[in-house]
Parts: sequence; structure tokens; C-alpha cells
Amino acid sequence: MSHSPQLITELLGLADAWGWSAEDLARELRVDRTTLLQYRSGRRALTVRALARIARRFGEQRMVRDLVWHHLAVECSPDAPAGASPTSAPTALSPSVARDLRAYVDRFGKDSLHGRGLFLVGTDAAVLSAALLFLQALLEEAGIPACRLRADRTPSASETRAALAAPVFLLERFDFACDAVHDLSRQRGDLVRPTVLTSMRPPGDISDPHLRRVLAGMTRLIDLTPASTTLPLHGPVLAGPEAQ
Repeated sequence: MSHSPQLITELLGLADAWGWSAEDLARELRVDRTTLLQYRSGRRALTVRALARIARRFGEQRMVRDLVWHHLAVECSPDAPAGASPTSAPTALSPSVARDLRAYVDRFGKDSLHGRGLFLVGTDAAVLSAALLFLQALLEEAGIPACRLRADRTPSASETRAALAAPVFLLERFDFACDAVHDLSRQRGDLVRPTVLTSMRPPGDISDPHLRRVLAGMTRLIDLTPASTTLPLHGPVLAGPEAQ
């Protein structure tokens, strides 16, 4: 492993918020400070024993549980061969949009804790479709399961179950969403699970006030129209429901 595990980075952040030092955290994990810092830098891989200690000691914290899962399912995924070529962005997408979509996948373990998704808006249906397909490919590359549906079609019972259970829900052309998809989007919001939508209309045009508030609070807007300014993923957003 050559990168910093998000699990260790966030654990150190939590420890700091609790008033703990790195030595305190290392002691709780029954390792020395040098080993902990080597975990953070990526110079030493987290062992199964270390992950088990983290899960036992801090498992009551939902954030920690989800980050342990993210580390095992994404950062340590055996399905991504070493040296594999990264997914190339389609030419229809601007470099800034492609960069923001990659950043969302890179930060997914943290964003998913609060159910944060994306609202992709644009005036070209082909570009919207290209963006969603690119994001789906990035998620697959990272080992993050996704369920993708068209918003204008009523999902079957099995599709509904898959959409509610998936770590991320990809919804194409929300501006044509049927009532069943509106209900499904509300349920995803209640479960605090991230949804990524494409639409040719901005979120302010959603007629249902409750759904409009849910999506405004749980998605970041990325504008795909030419010469538009894309909102940075690290910029201010409306806060979604906090994890319990």
C-alpha cells in the first residue's frame, strides 16, 4: 500500500477531537506510535489483526464501522490488479467535471457516512449520460457497488430492493422521474444513503418541497453546461442528516 488509509486518517482526526494524542490512540490499538504513523503514511499495511482491534475498540462509532468496511472493500480490493490503467474520461466531459467525479469516488468512504451524493445538471442529454456512465465505471474500478436506473421507468420489486441496498444509487434523468422513483429517492434519503442524479433542470425546479429539501441537503451540484463553473467538492454545501 502506497497511500494513506482513510481509516487511519479519520481515526487520528477523531482522536484529536477527543483530546487524545497519537500516542494515546496507538496505546488503545496496542501498537507503538511509530507503527501508527507508518499506517497513516502507507509505509506499512494495516493487518487483519489491526483492523479487528479498531473494530472492537471503536466499533460503536458508525463512522469507524463504515471506514473499516470501506478499507476492506475498496482500498484492499483484490479485484483491482496492481498497475491497472485508470478509467479514461470521455471527451464530452470537461477536465474539471472529470476531476470532480474522480474526487467524489476517492472521498466516497467519507461522503457516504452522511449520505452525500451528487446532482449532475446540464443542457445536453448525451453529456449527462456520459458523466453518469463515467462515474459508474469509476465506482466499479474502486470496487464500490452501484445500482443504476432510469428515472422515467417504474422499478420492479427486485430493482427497488437493489436500489435501497446499494452503497450508491445512480439515477438517470430525474427531470422525468415517475412517482415510484420519487418515493425511492425519499427512502434513500431516510436511510442516509448517497444518490447521484442527472437532470436537465436544477434541483430548485423539483415540485415536491420535501424531496427538494432532501436532495438539496444530501447532494452536491455539478453543472455540466459549457463554460459553467463547477462547484468544488470540498466547498460549502448544505449539510445532510448526520450519521447516528
